[in-house]
Amino acid sequence: MAKSRKITIVTYIGTDGACAAAMGVLKWPAAEIHITSAQRVGRTLGELAAGRQPPGEIHVCGLGVHGDWDEVVRSARQLKKKGVAVVWYCGRGYLDADRFAEVCSPVFSDLSSNTEAVCRQLKLNDKPNAQFLMDLACHDPNIENPPKKLPDVDDHWLELIAASGAEYFKFNDRDRYVATIHKLAAQQFDADDQRLVELFGRTGMRYVLEGRSPQLRRVRDLIRKCAAAEEPVFIGGESGTGKELVANLIHERSRRATEPLVTINCARFAGNVGLANTALFGHVRGAFTGAVGDRDGAFVEASGGTLFLDEVGELPLEVQAKLLRVLEEKAVVPEGADRAITNVDVLVVSATNRDLPAMIRSGEFRADLFHRLTTLRIVMPPLREHPGDMDGIVTKTLGQLAEKGWKRKLTKRDWAFLREYDWPGNIRQLNAVIKRAVYLDLKIAEVVEEERRLGSLEPMVESADPSAFLPKTIEEIRSLGEARDAYARHALALYRGNVHATARALEVTDRTLLARLEGGAASKGAR
Repeated sequence: MAKSRKITIVTYIGTDGACAAAMGVLKWPAAEIHITSAQRVGRTLGELAAGRQPPGEIHVCGLGVHGDWDEVVRSARQLKKKGVAVVWYCGRGYLDADRFAEVCSPVFSDLSSNTEAVCRQLKLNDKPNAQFLMDLACHDPNIENPPKKLPDVDDHWLELIAASGAEYFKFNDRDRYVATIHKLAAQQFDADDQRLVELFGRTGMRYVLEGRSPQLRRVRDLIRKCAAAEEPVFIGGESGTGKELVANLIHERSRRATEPLVTINCARFAGNVGLANTALFGHVRGAFTGAVGDRDGAFVEASGGTLFLDEVGELPLEVQAKLLRVLEEKAVVPEGADRAITNVDVLVVSATNRDLPAMIRSGEFRADLFHRLTTLRIVMPPLREHPGDMDGIVTKTLGQLAEKGWKRKLTKRDWAFLREYDWPGNIRQLNAVIKRAVYLDLKIAEVVEEERRLGSLEPMVESADPSAFLPKTIEEIRSLGEARDAYARHALALYRGNVHATARALEVTDRTLLARLEGGAASKGAR
């Protein structure tokens, strides 16, 4: 063995992987633990070889190689040159010892688990907790031939491993998984573990950003940091990139995870100040016609938890001012009330695909509210900037469809068509295409071509040149009413359907603009 006695354990996410690593910790309590996958194990070994102080020994627990085998060989050679011994364990008979002998000292056998292989090789049978770890490992759902009668174990350990794995996939939290491995070795389960298990029981793997690209790893890191900061978070990015998913992950990771998450889609207000005020801040009985009782607004409903304001760029300006006061004073005054509800404890997360700085310059959004909402910022990358994540997204969607009885296997040609398209609608569009192809039994090429023919789905507006509204011939002359209607529709399109902002620019009331639009549509239909 190498002169340096620094020990590194390399393992994977899963019950047997965690227990095998914990078995190694029984032997070497100070060992460094690295989490990787069969796809990335070659890269992990390469990183260890390139480190300033490579370990003396590396113990790989049960990992196969699904990535580049040549990368594994190159990394192993670098390690060997530096005097690092690599021991590779497999206790379930799924790896070829002759092949792996090229890169390591294989400890391969046909036992109940990888954990048992580590235990036997390191002669740990008499160690406290060794039998506990082997019994627990037998419950790994990926073991093809488990014992006919599974050993009895406390389910909370299995749940803790699953919950810690979820933290890794959702938030890049390697530390949590490593901590769980040490707790398995010591057989210690505390209140923090119980809280993690309970939270995992509520959400499971429902909210996961699929993909391992650097862009999404950065997003996961930001989610973890933003959730811990307890400051307003703004999520930007194009439509379909997963902004609402990120909001759910921030809530789940925060200390507020067991409290309410209230979602408000601000687009439904469409310039209606009264509706927005009631939805956000509530009202008292008699505040206006139809207010037959008191109503709590979203801030009160979300108190102690998280309020997600989706499409926040659509908020009417009057409501923006009131929202700013609530954020700064942590007090809400319901419509018609003469006193505030104080100490409203809410984490505000907001999102939009609109250009808020441009809206500020055009007078549609308040600069002071922008700075208050965007204390912390996460920008979701469009799919075209991380195309390597497409495979994982599609595979997950196909798996979900297969669970419902709609099985489909994509050909190499199918994958090629998917990768050649730039997906302007991002992940939402990609998932819709896959579902359409599967449900309707269509070729991927056919469905992708349908999307191409649709072209851009951005709002189409006419030229802003005023002369575009002037008739060129006598035949093109229209009534002044029609001209006003056309101008109003054009302005509304420029403001992306924001009635309040359009009315303000036209110097009319919201009601006048809506009447003009409805009247114009009616007269157009009559013709």
